[in-house]
Formats: sequence, structure tokens, C-alpha cells
Amino acid sequence: MKKECTMFPVGYYDFHEDEGPNFQLNRFYTYGVFGKKELMSIGRQIDSFEKWISVFTELGEKNEKAGEILKAATCYRAAQFYTLSGEKDAQGNSLKHILYDKYVELYNRYFKEQYPDIRFVRIPYKNYELPVYYSICEGAKGTIVIHGGYDSTSQDFLPMVPYFMDKGYSIYFFEGPGQGEVLMHHDVRMTLEWEHCTGAVLDYFNLTDVTLIGISLGGYLATRAAAYDKRISRLVMYDLIYDFYGAILNKMGSFGKFFDYLTRHPKSIFWKSLNKKLNKKYFTRWLLLQGYAIYENVHTPCEYFNYIRKFNTRDISKLITQDTLVLAGASDLYTVYYQDQLDALVNARSVTGKLFTEEECADHHCQVGNMNLLLDTISEWIEEKTNGKETGTDGRKAG
Repeated sequence: MKKECTMFPVGYYDFHEDEGPNFQLNRFYTYGVFGKKELMSIGRQIDSFEKWISVFTELGEKNEKAGEILKAATCYRAAQFYTLSGEKDAQGNSLKHILYDKYVELYNRYFKEQYPDIRFVRIPYKNYELPVYYSICEGAKGTIVIHGGYDSTSQDFLPMVPYFMDKGYSIYFFEGPGQGEVLMHHDVRMTLEWEHCTGAVLDYFNLTDVTLIGISLGGYLATRAAAYDKRISRLVMYDLIYDFYGAILNKMGSFGKFFDYLTRHPKSIFWKSLNKKLNKKYFTRWLLLQGYAIYENVHTPCEYFNYIRKFNTRDISKLITQDTLVLAGASDLYTVYYQDQLDALVNARSVTGKLFTEEECADHHCQVGNMNLLLDTISEWIEEKTNGKETGTDGRKAG
């Protein structure tokens, strides 16, 4: 008997007054791990990032003892997310690594029990291995390959996998350099040349004619892979990352021009005072330390912002010849380049754009608030392209 497709709660709420923590809390609601009342209560307890870590660590321990494995795993991941890179416990061990190992073990236990058809393998790559979660569907309608983006781990998105399994697809979710296990256990930093690790996955499983979905910064990484590997027949930018650096500058408003000047002049005397200001706030210190841990040879704020300039699809978009789906949320900072990204795909076989709105509860980054709509949009688009249906428009001018 065919299983019903996974359904997720719909809605984006004010669980916390700060935008960053509120987005994370909404992620836990969107994937159905915590209920609305629970998250409202949790949000009221948190008045600092230190408090966030302690609250979620305690909740992780409580839920683990109660046998609530998915909740416990989510709590440990939440605590790990905002833990500063380099922070140690009393024995001198990395707290970020300790929490990482805790939540991965629990996520794996949960998904092994609930979804035994999801398998796991580490495939050889260079002098380390790439972890891959996968499920092969007999008589599959098609093959989907997925990866995350900046500071992501595959466990963050595993709840998406059963949806595509239910739809009749074989699915492969891998981590590459700078992500999850590859970063935490091998200290391998992120690379711009994403086609190599993606190609290794395709080689290992002998995959062709695949749909590649890149999540968050993966919208850039997947575009890079599709530009150079034509075994990828369909590309999903979930979401678009047309210009990582430019989107951040745009959010700075009038200060953006001056900040851009500073990044181009690393020896400016202004950096001394600015570095002190950036280091005073926990969030900016956390953000920069994340970048130092993920990117190679990045040790200062100036180096960080100059490095992320490289993550743009301006030049590689013309190399895309596949059917391409560009997703964006109306309230997401990267959406400022939505039309630019559509227009840049001049050689794509087809281009479809979807701009998600507040009314759809899907206007935030990666459509947190309405996963059902997001996944249905991707699934319907894949079916349309693999069945050879014509839409009558390529979507470049439409939202």
C-alpha cells in the first residue's frame, strides 16, 4: 500500500524578537518537531545566545531520557549551531564537536527506526570520504541528488527525504567539503569547485539524468556543479545565491558603500575599530568564527567578506544548459537578485521562477513556514520536465 506523502505544519510565527533565533525556532516548527505552544515557551526563556545553548542542551538531555529521539537530536543540533567555534569543555574538548556527535547519533537512530529504506554509506573521495544518505526506489520515476550549503549538515534536511521517497524517486543526500562530517571529522574546508565532489557521488552510484537540488548557499554550489557536469539534467536553486556578498551589502543600506570600500582596502585604519565592534557582539563573533572554520585561509573579518565575493553565479549562469528552477522568498535578503538570476540563465533549456510570498507563509529563507508548498513546487516541476510537458513560458518574466 502506497504511503501518504509527508505533511508539515504551515505558518511562520514570532517565537523570538531577534530575527536569527526566530528563524531557527521556526525551522523546528516547520519540520514538525516542536509545536507552536512549546516554541512560544522556549522563545520566552531565551534572552541571550548563551541562554539558547543552555536551554536547548537541557531540553536535549530531558527529551533523550524520555525517549523523544528526534526532539533530543534537534535540541542538541540547536545548541551546537550557536556554540562558538573553538569553545572547549572542562577537559579541553571542542563543545561544537561533542554536540555534533551527539545529535548525529540520535538523528541516525531515529531515521534508521522510522525509515529503514534510507541507507547510509561513506564513499571514497581524495584522502577522506563523503557521507551519503540514500534510498533507491524500484521503478523510480527519476533520480534526485541533494546537498546543503553554508554551515549545514545533512541531518538538518533529512525530513525532506521521505517526501521524495513517497513520490517515487530514488534520492541521494550528500555532504561535501565544509559541511557536516567532512568539516567536523576531517577538517576539510569548503571549495568553490563543487562539481568535483558532486561528480564523485554520481560516479560512485553510476548516476545520470539527475535532478540536482542545492539548498541555501547550495544554490550557488549546485549551479557550479551543473555548469560543468552535464549528467545533471535538471537544476534546482533552492534558493538562488546570485551574489552572496552583494546581498549582505544591500541589507546594510547606506553603510554598505562604505563597508564595500573597506573590504577593498584591508589596511585601512578603520578596520581596527570595526574589528573591535564586530567582536563585541556574540552574533557577529559567532558568524565570523563560523566562516573562519568553514573557509580555507580566512582569519579576519576583511578576509571573510572578500572570500564570500567568490560565491556568485554571474559568470557561470551562462554555462547552465539544463532545465532550471529558481526559487526565492519575498522576504529573503538574496531575493534582491531574483530577476538578475532569471535573466542570466541565457543558455538554459528552460527557466522557471517561483517567488514565494508572505500570504503563502513561504517568503522566508528556504521557505521555512511552508515546506509542503516548497516540496510540491519542486516535485511538480520535476514531473513536468521529465514527462516532457510544455508550460508555454519559461518563467523569466514571471514570479
